[in-house]
This record gives sequence, C-alpha cells and structure tokens, in this order.
Amino acid sequence: MQETTAEGSSDRIGNTLKTEAAHKSRILVVDDNEDSATSLAAMFEILGHEARAVFDGIAAVETAESFRPDVVLLDIGLPKMNGLAAARKIRGQSWGQAMLLIAVTGWGGEKDRRQSAEAGFDLHFVKPVDPAALENVLAQRQRTLPISESMRRNHDAR
Repeated sequence: MQETTAEGSSDRIGNTLKTEAAHKSRILVVDDNEDSATSLAAMFEILGHEARAVFDGIAAVETAESFRPDVVLLDIGLPKMNGLAAARKIRGQSWGQAMLLIAVTGWGGEKDRRQSAEAGFDLHFVKPVDPAALENVLAQRQRTLPISESMRRNHDAR
C-alpha cells in the first residue's frame, strides 16, 4: 500500500484544478422554456464552465455576439426568431464561424435534421438530452481545438 503525504495530495488537487480550468468552455443555452434553459446553464456552471441562458432567437444572436461562446445550445422553436434563423445569423458573422452550434429540440425527424444542418448546426439533439452526452461533446471539442486555441485557453485560465 502506497502512503500519501499531504504535499502529494495537494499536488494532485492542484493538477486536477488546472486540468479542469484548461477545459472550461463558454456556453450559451437558448430555450423558450426558461426553467429548462436556466437549469442547463446552472449544470454547466457546476461543471466548471461559464454559461448564460437566454429565451428567444433575437437574444440568442445578440448574446452570441457579445458573449462569444464556444458552444451554443439552441432550441429550434423559439419566439421572436426561430432557432434556424438565429443559427444562420450567427454563422453569417465572422465571430460565429468557429462556434459549435447544437440544435436541442423536440423535433427529430429526418427533415428537421436536414434543416438544422442547412442552417449551420453542427449537431442535432432531440429533447430530452442526456447531460452526460452534452458533456461528452464538450470534452471531445476540447481535445480537437487547434493548438493556438488550446494555448490561449490555458493562458486565459490562469
């Protein structure tokens, strides 16, 4: 049995915190169900990410521009501007090109999936979404970031 010292234990904890900070994402959650959006954003905050929630398509585009999230979880059936139009507007901006856009919707037919892809979504999830599946997508995205982006994140996390 290996003995653990307090010093060794604090080193491991420090390394774990540095790893978690390096994998922090900025996440925008957009859903007209305010309880659902705020709950999902709170879950991401608990997991160490920076998250915001908004409740309509116009606010989605405005917040994406000012917050510059890494990931946008966007419902399709939204008031003021639907999620397809919001995705097109986000993708039409230079700042929206690299964002991971994920449709999170109750609509899961082949036509719905095709329309979300045509609007610029990277992924299409049908509600209810398994939170572990979302966290897995975030973890995969972090592993595939370009080196310069990873270095910037590691620097910003300090």
